[in-house]
Amino acid sequence: MFTKILYPVDFSEHTEGIVEYGVAIAKQFGAELHLLHVIPNLNYFTPYESFLTPENMVAIERNVESGVDKDLNSIIEKIDIPVKKVVKTGVIFMEIIDYIKTEKIDLVVMGTHGRSGIEHILIGSVAEKIVRKAPCPVLTIKPKNWKFSMP
Repeated sequence: MFTKILYPVDFSEHTEGIVEYGVAIAKQFGAELHLLHVIPNLNYFTPYESFLTPENMVAIERNVESGVDKDLNSIIEKIDIPVKKVVKTGVIFMEIIDYIKTEKIDLVVMGTHGRSGIEHILIGSVAEKIVRKAPCPVLTIKPKNWKFSMP
């Protein structure tokens, strides 16, 4: 039923607990497991007249990518099945949706942080956007011992 499973990694404190679900489902179905991390585009965080030159922006992005690669490798070394590792830069939910479509992903397994109220309005929910826009099923996992706040 599932041949390609995507786990979008956000490096939250619950990452390792949630990736276990993706691994278990991938094993159950003999599916490929894809780990994708999207680095937010730095242009959104710096004003146009920023002191950062294009060269500095590229250097920062490369440094961030290197750190992300190391962090992904530390997750992958604990997984006992083959994993496809991908790092992208851009608008997080858009890059995830694009990856789902491009790679023909059958299932997305991701955590939800349970933001509500003003925090939800200001930060938004990547998981909610993925659930709404993904062309495949999305399994959202509530982190263990996570307490959701009521609006």
